[in-house]
Amino acid sequence: MKPSLLAASLATVLLTACTLEPTYQRPTMPVADSYPEQAKNTGAANTPIAPDLDWRDFFKDPVLQRLIDIALANNRDLRIAAANMSAARAGYGAARASLFPEIDLQGYAGRQRLPGMTQQPSNGLLGPIQNNRKTASTFNTFQVQAGLTNYELDFFGRQRSTVKESGKMAEASAADYQSVRIALIGEVANAYLALNADRALLQLSQQTLDAQQQYAQILQKAFHDGGVSEFDMRRSQTQVNTAQVDVADMQTRVARDINAMTVLIGQPLPASYATPSQWQAPLLTDVPAGLPSSLLDRRPDIIAAEDRLRAANADIGRARAAFFPNIVLTAALGSLSGGLSNLFSAGSLAWNAGTAAAVPLLDWGKNKNELSASKARYAGVTAAYEQTVQVAFREVADALAVRDHIEPQLTAQQALVDQSQHVYTISQVRFKEGLDDYTATQDAQRSLYAAQQKLVSLQLDQAINQVNLYKALGGGWNGSGGQATGVARASLPRSDTASPR
Repeated sequence: MKPSLLAASLATVLLTACTLEPTYQRPTMPVADSYPEQAKNTGAANTPIAPDLDWRDFFKDPVLQRLIDIALANNRDLRIAAANMSAARAGYGAARASLFPEIDLQGYAGRQRLPGMTQQPSNGLLGPIQNNRKTASTFNTFQVQAGLTNYELDFFGRQRSTVKESGKMAEASAADYQSVRIALIGEVANAYLALNADRALLQLSQQTLDAQQQYAQILQKAFHDGGVSEFDMRRSQTQVNTAQVDVADMQTRVARDINAMTVLIGQPLPASYATPSQWQAPLLTDVPAGLPSSLLDRRPDIIAAEDRLRAANADIGRARAAFFPNIVLTAALGSLSGGLSNLFSAGSLAWNAGTAAAVPLLDWGKNKNELSASKARYAGVTAAYEQTVQVAFREVADALAVRDHIEPQLTAQQALVDQSQHVYTISQVRFKEGLDDYTATQDAQRSLYAAQQKLVSLQLDQAINQVNLYKALGGGWNGSGGQATGVARASLPRSDTASPR
């Protein structure tokens, strides 16, 4: 048989083969058609789909951008995800290679003695060497051949279902990498926000401590002069001790924030990193929520869940194909000779070809149970996909609820800080003029400190919520750095010296 004719026959067989996979249908989204806050305010029908913002278009702070760049180059979790993605892609390539015949080149050289009137096959595939003489004989065998062994003719799609399953799992791994990437960007941003906010709170606590120490010194001097009671002097000292505890606590929080950031970016904070002179959340681009259905194509965790669902669907096709005959092809072409000098001479050409088929006859329910197990796995993966959609819907809805209700809180808290500042200023004047005792000034200072702390906390909550909404909407997935939805287009991380985008 000519090699070209054999290749054409194989191609025809593969093209006409059937598949036993069920027709895939995406499950219906187990969520409402609109987010609760969206339905209350504008209605889902009039809501535009959220734009595809790359993370650099969302995070405007240059210091934060630099930290995210470093994290994308050095973070170990992202490297693990990238390695898993590469391994899955390589596994898909190996599985896909099974669709094509594997041709081996083999050589054999040997010398053997056969007793008379015996038939002894050689070690090669090209046929037996036998001795029909009455007396024993000794001879050499030299053989070179190229061929394929037990190549499965995929009439019922078992191999193609297995390859498709592997491909979808590789695509899911690529989406997992993107999920880790988006999560890392959000974690770096939130850690940056927390660090700056805690440093601002540390400044407030230090300012409070300084003020309390000044008042304590004044009261201690007045006590020695007989102007105030020991009770007032001791109480002022307790306020100093309370402020010292607050300072120490905030120093601990700042140190922990720095440690967390160090792990996220994979190295110590750059020497050029500077603490803002005053607390201010970095500029973040506002993101409209879009429609719930847009999450299916934007969020990589949902895409990964659906890829795994498609893989489970393909596995059912593999399990079904096990009930049908397994047909394999064996073929070889080469040269066989009793002498090395004649191995490639005329007349030494040898070839063979054959097929074999195996039909399940009595497997004691093995194939049936494997099919049942495959269908059960599909049901489980379907539930996991639906749960992923529900969690994504909840995350967006929660972020929208916070965004819609935190603004009035911030406005009221800012007004409280302003009023507390006025009260504290007036109380200082009245204390110095002797119109009020220390208690009124102390209460005013404590109220101002608490109001300032709460304002910073609310501002931090608002900024973190914006980051969480960006993440919940699949932020950066369709941006310039990670728009992959399949194995072929999945973006691998660059080298350590580069800055991924």
